[in-house]
Amino acid sequence: MKKVEEYWTSILQEVKEFKEIANVENPELEAAWKSTVDLIDDQFIKTATERGIARREKILKITPFADDDLESRRFRVLARENDKLPYSYRVLENKLDQLCGEDGYIVTRNVGEHTLKIKIELTRKRMFDEVDKLVRKIAPANLIITIELRYNQYKTLGRYTQGQLSKYTHSELREEVIR
Repeated sequence: MKKVEEYWTSILQEVKEFKEIANVENPELEAAWKSTVDLIDDQFIKTATERGIARREKILKITPFADDDLESRRFRVLARENDKLPYSYRVLENKLDQLCGEDGYIVTRNVGEHTLKIKIELTRKRMFDEVDKLVRKIAPANLIITIELRYNQYKTLGRYTQGQLSKYTHSELREEVIR
């Protein structure tokens, strides 16, 4: 965003009184510009600010947890917005793609045995409850649904040395994202 004095002629830019006017007006113009950008961003869930997400939570009657970050709150709002009919396996995959990312989960279905198994990546661990609610709402009642976290496996941890891994407990190695 340009400063107000950039619109003035060079003569006015040198006048002391106009410099003072610019010092007073620039913060106000920056605040107005930021409000305009935030207003545009709040129209979309993926770019919404804290204020925009709070507004959508109020409309959807969602109560955020005290320790939720903005991304978790966005996820919950997005999950609620995406629960419209009709439901099919393809719709379920699309919703999971939107919520977890294309590589954030694995779905295994067995039509003959009427089972649906979803493993969510550890990076999306905080979203587990929302995915569970969404899948139980979308999936047919005759399916046996299993939703699990996709814990760390040897191929994930194999690139680390014993010394690097010794800093973690067994449960941390299994259940936490190791970086």
